[in-house]
Order: sequence, then structure tokens, then C-alpha cells
Amino acid sequence: MWSENHKSMDFYGKVVDQDGIPVEGVTVTAGVGTIESFTRSGGRKYDTVSDARGRFSFTGIHGAGCGYLLKKEGYEFSQRLPCSSRPKNYVPDPNKPVIFPVWKLHGREHLLESQIQAGLACDGTPRKFDPLTGSRDAGMLTASLIRKPVNIDPGKPFDWSMTLQLPSGGLAPVSDPYPNLAPAEGYQSSVKIEMSSDAKDWNPHSVKSFYFFDGEHYGRITIDIMANYQPPPTHIEIHSFVNPSGSRNLEGGHTAFEY
Repeated sequence: MWSENHKSMDFYGKVVDQDGIPVEGVTVTAGVGTIESFTRSGGRKYDTVSDARGRFSFTGIHGAGCGYLLKKEGYEFSQRLPCSSRPKNYVPDPNKPVIFPVWKLHGREHLLESQIQAGLACDGTPRKFDPLTGSRDAGMLTASLIRKPVNIDPGKPFDWSMTLQLPSGGLAPVSDPYPNLAPAEGYQSSVKIEMSSDAKDWNPHSVKSFYFFDGEHYGRITIDIMANYQPPPTHIEIHSFVNPSGSRNLEGGHTAFEY
């Protein structure tokens, strides 16, 4: 434990916004963990502030591990980013700082939120939904699922696929850490999620996040599908945020609708 708690936690980082511009004045907190016993842990916190080049550093501190939290008014930082924890194989180098991307908020807007829970047929029969209102019986978003066989043995893997269609606009996968701005292009009118029974990572459960455009409104949507409900139908959950103004800005508060 002594050797673990006395490892060097020297670290060099750089904060930049979504446009790659260095951010000055960000408060960076390093939470350094220690091992007190086989069942108890401890630690200390250290604070510093990024300079005009967006750079910050921690030197002369020791512990078993370290995580980082960034704060500045008008900016957002995702704790889920890989850089938020000090890698075990990290080699400190002031000339090669670890990049910490933050999101500079453009201004929060009023977003509409809807949460839908519904049954979904397993033979390809489509069902329509409306992310804007939360309707389970109408809308431009169509979901259809096919599984083989339709009536499954819940203990055995099976082939299944789900198709999402939004003909008037489309869907685009969310891959960036800050889903605050819907893209202007790159939407696909049809998206398919597939799982083969012989896949090494076979799973009847899938959660996918997308930006969407319905021809008038932009938003982001999470599709949560459980394909192994037996007997049919199976279960789908849709959670969406929509900007009713037509703006691509997805920052800010929301109004919840329950159906």
C-alpha cells in the first residue's frame, strides 16, 4: 500500500473548446486517491487554474490514482471522457499535454422532452412514434423489429434486427461527447440495428443514441430495445429532446411530457 500511495501523480493538461480554442480560467480539481486498508480508501483534492494557453499542471503530488474535474461558468465538461482519469501508463511531459475538450455553451434553449414506452411486434410489423409529442400511435418515426424465430426460447440466442425510418429527414449517430448541436447534414432516412445469434457479443438488449431531423425540427433521441420479451410483443423505450424553434441548438432545459 505504501508503494501504491506514493506513486507520482505529476500531470500536464490543456483545455480547449469545441473549436480547438484554448480556454483560460478553468478550475481543475485533481482528486488523488489513496489506499488506507484492504477495505477503506481515502485521498485529497488539489486545485489549479488553466492559463492563457489553456494549460495546467499538477506536480509533486502522490497517490494510488487520480481523476479530474473541470469547471468554468459558461462551459460544460463530461466526466465520462477518457482524459478525466489519469492513465496508468501515463508519462508526464510538459511539451505533450493531455487535451481536455470542453463545450462552450451558446445559450440554453427551451427543449421539449418525451419518454415513450411501448410494445413492438417481432414479425416486422411497423409502429409509428412522434418524438415531438410523445405519441405512441402516430408520427413520422417508424420502428420495426424482426426476430427469428418470432417465438423464442429465452435461454437461447436468436437472430434479430430493428429498422428505424424517418423519411422526411433522418437519423445520425451520436458519437461526440457533447450532443449539444445537431449536425446540419449527414442524416439517413433508414437505420438498421442487427444482432446475429452467433455473434461473440450477442445481446438481446441495445441502446443507441441519434440526432434526428424530421424535416422541421432537430433533436436527439435514445432508442432502448429489449428484443427477448416472450411472448411477443417485445419492449421499446424512446427518450427524446426536441428544439421546437427549428434551431440545431440542443443545449438547455426542457419541458417533460408523459404518456
